[in-house]
Amino acid sequence: MRESEMLEEISQLHGEDIWQSMSCYYGDVRDTYEFITWLLVVDGCSILHLLEKSGDSVDPHRELKISVDKLVRMYEDLLVMDNQIPFQVLRLFCKDEARLEKCLHTFLQVHGVKTAPELGKGKKTTQEAAQELKLVVQGDYDQNREDPVHLLDYLRRALLMRDLDTIHKEIPAAEMKIKRRSLHLTKYRIGSIRELKAAGISLRRHSAGNSIYPSFKDGILHLPELVVDGTMPHIFLNLVAYEMTHFHSDFEISSYLVLLSSLVDQPEDVKELRLAGILINELASDKEVSDLFNKMDIILVPETPWFANIRDQIHSHFESKRGRIKILTWMGEAYNTFFRSPWTIIALLAATLGLVLTFIQTWFAIHPKAS
Repeated sequence: MRESEMLEEISQLHGEDIWQSMSCYYGDVRDTYEFITWLLVVDGCSILHLLEKSGDSVDPHRELKISVDKLVRMYEDLLVMDNQIPFQVLRLFCKDEARLEKCLHTFLQVHGVKTAPELGKGKKTTQEAAQELKLVVQGDYDQNREDPVHLLDYLRRALLMRDLDTIHKEIPAAEMKIKRRSLHLTKYRIGSIRELKAAGISLRRHSAGNSIYPSFKDGILHLPELVVDGTMPHIFLNLVAYEMTHFHSDFEISSYLVLLSSLVDQPEDVKELRLAGILINELASDKEVSDLFNKMDIILVPETPWFANIRDQIHSHFESKRGRIKILTWMGEAYNTFFRSPWTIIALLAATLGLVLTFIQTWFAIHPKAS
């Protein structure tokens, strides 16, 4: 069978379903129906083939007959916001539920996520789709009960698997009633890691699996483990782009990235996170990591209750330790200025010795010893 005949047959089998999927993104696509059908068939099958070979083989690049760098680029392309295809397309071409879940688990593992969210029931009737839309408009729709929109949405759900109800219970109800949500775009400035340590705040690695939510209690800031490598900015910035277009989002990933950009300012901040077991640096140096976060420090998000609560708790702790912070900050600056290397220590000692000798010489000049 020729390729054109094969595509025509697949279009006849699944064409209407594909058209319904694409109409969610581009409206009426009947004029380009044949081209879009062909495009989705090729893209959907290519993605499933890539993930299946990656999960079954120790050396997937050899199995796929491509170089390692091209394989890495293909994985990155799976996350580009503009490259996303409806998840329904993947389900159409992979009827075996276990096989599909295996491909999705491989997708998460490639991007460093261990736990996979559950999938929905699959294809919905027209009545079910209409009911779902009604719930979305009313704000009562639980998106985690349904299939993801696409692979990028699936990755985001995997990163947010901690029970949101439990998280919101941790915020005092009285505070939630008093505080009104700000409609301004802002950044969560809570100070760098060095400033937090100067205030007596210690760091610990979060133990809540894939959760990206920090927590603060009894002077301890718990942060999730983060692997920083060459693909990390690509992953997070595409997730941020998705949240900016996703109307049923509380900007969790974006807020987390803003928080990290506030915490990391200098290489010393990266070092503290490494020593606490929170950050795993797979770049060349701590300076590269700090420069990376400084470059990504361009995101503005609306205030969200969870991150605003963390910020307020830390600021309250700062206020109670203001005097100590000033002293320790001055000591830290003095240490970084005068003790950053053996040569600066030697220069400081030489200057101190010179001042002492000058003082002694001046003293004896004013008070000469009696003969």
